Amino acid sequence: MEEILPEINIKEKLKVIKDKGFIKSLRKDNTGVGYTLETFLGIKENNIGEPDFTYNGLKVELKAQRKKAGSRVTLSTKSPIWDPLRDRDIINKLGYIDKKGRKALKITLKIDRFNPKEFKLNLDEKEDKLEIVHKSFGIVCYFKFSELIDTIKTKLYENLLLVLADKKKEGEEEYFHYIEANLFSHFDETNFKELLIDGKIVWEFRMHLKESGFARDHGSGLRIGRKYLSNLFKKEEKIL
Repeated sequence: MEEILPEINIKEKLKVIKDKGFIKSLRKDNTGVGYTLETFLGIKENNIGEPDFTYNGLKVELKAQRKKAGSRVTLSTKSPIWDPLRDRDIINKLGYIDKKGRKALKITLKIDRFNPKEFKLNLDEKEDKLEIVHKSFGIVCYFKFSELIDTIKTKLYENLLLVLADKKKEGEEEYFHYIEANLFSHFDETNFKELLIDGKIVWEFRMHLKESGFARDHGSGLRIGRKYLSNLFKKEEKIL
């Protein structure tokens, strides 16, 4: 049975939260900025690829960021299809030793240009594949491109609310002041492909090997620079 999403007057709610000024983070890690906002909005934490709430009949995915962080926005964390080797084998074979002495693969990939670790993305429209390619090894894994598009549209429900917050630290505690919000609606599939080809959308690996030899994934995903979001959607509305 499909869960009923809360209907939120997001303009009114965010204004109330903004007027509170700096709010103590309810979680001591990078996800604190989003978790704290969700809590004050009365939204249950959701990691299952579904939208967070509805606004004027639109199903909306909520994302929050520290304003000065300049982080890319995650569009999808769908895992690629590994073939012929598994993820742990690729890390062993093509990875590097990170600062903690672990075999790792934490890199950013763009279309048609090899990065310093000799990886890149390749879009094969004829085969309906977005491939992750190593310069000497060849294709290490891939996505079915049409399925990837469907996953992103399902996750975002074609509508994304991005909220930005100023931050300050007091000792070990972090505080957020939510000051800006924009609603991006009506995902544009054609522009998605163009942004991908232009290198504005990237794939980021965030993996390392555990002592057991298995791969640990810290959120590998397809991401877009914040300033390009307006090009990915047909409409933008200032909410706060």
